Amino acid sequence: MFLHEVKVSAKGRNEARIVSAFGASMCPKLVREVMSHNRPVRVNALLALCEELQNPASLVGCVDLGIVSVLNAQVSADQDPLTRLRAAKALEICSRNATGVHALLQGNTAQMIVSALSDDEIEVREYVYRALIEFSTGNLSCVHALVAADYPAILINQLRTAKEKTVLQPLALRLLHNCLYSGCGLESALGHSAVETCIELLASIDTEVRREAASTLIALCLADVAKMLAIECGAIEIIIELLKDSDRLVRSAAAGALMTITTADEGKQAIISLDKIKKKNSVSLLAELLNEKDDILTTNTLKCIANIAVHPKAREILKNKTKFIDRLTTLCICDNAAIGKNARIVKKAIFLCPKETL
Repeated sequence: MFLHEVKVSAKGRNEARIVSAFGASMCPKLVREVMSHNRPVRVNALLALCEELQNPASLVGCVDLGIVSVLNAQVSADQDPLTRLRAAKALEICSRNATGVHALLQGNTAQMIVSALSDDEIEVREYVYRALIEFSTGNLSCVHALVAADYPAILINQLRTAKEKTVLQPLALRLLHNCLYSGCGLESALGHSAVETCIELLASIDTEVRREAASTLIALCLADVAKMLAIECGAIEIIIELLKDSDRLVRSAAAGALMTITTADEGKQAIISLDKIKKKNSVSLLAELLNEKDDILTTNTLKCIANIAVHPKAREILKNKTKFIDRLTTLCICDNAAIGKNARIVKKAIFLCPKETL
């Protein structure tokens, strides 16, 4: 007969299980576990960290404890793919918050994780791209950090040599686009064949790649040297074809790229020459685009038509298009002030007959 109840031995504690702490001890405990040399503890802690970082108070607490430096090191150098993946995801979450962006900038994240763009794991690269895009969108200091770390050259090399998978090329282009907001970034991109790269990608079978390539070309061609290079590389003919793309956003971006290039007289002449030699009917195609009910597409198209309408041959074609003139008249008095203004500019360019110098 037993005087005390007999029970089986208690199971050993699971060291990899992450148990939440409370109050002031929560962030220090989590950061320590993220730094653990024990892989199961580390990857589970990183998973918990991704949840906690979505709480602004927790993000501030972890940032103050130096979590960004830890994540930078893990993303760029850890041998474990899951560690790199979850660390990259954590950085991406940080980049959505102003406190996180400041910490990434102070922690020199752009420089520290540049090697991750060559990571073998596609998901790691995706989180890195997304983190850096969020980091640099609308923040010139962050753009300068990207340029200082030579991102324009690295991104163009990834795109031009087909090192990057098609599914990630739109992200690479968006990040490159952000770099162009810096004068040094634009200069670096032009020096590493950014214009030629974007023109090549305009022919991609992927809709999003075509759209982002056209959008990036708009920013590049704000530089006169890029306009001339685009014309020499045959970009106008490719862009004209994109005006017939099945995707509305691609058509809009293509109209924007054409608008930027045709601010140069050589661009206007290239369109007229293309119509004469290859019967592309580019002027008529632009006129037809005004029938689409999309504000951005309409605005880009109006600006493009305003550019080419000063050419005598383009002006003559447009003058004789009754439906186009009717549509233009309607747009002149539409509720959208920007569209109305651009429509009136087009009408003035067509009917005031400026001195013919082209």
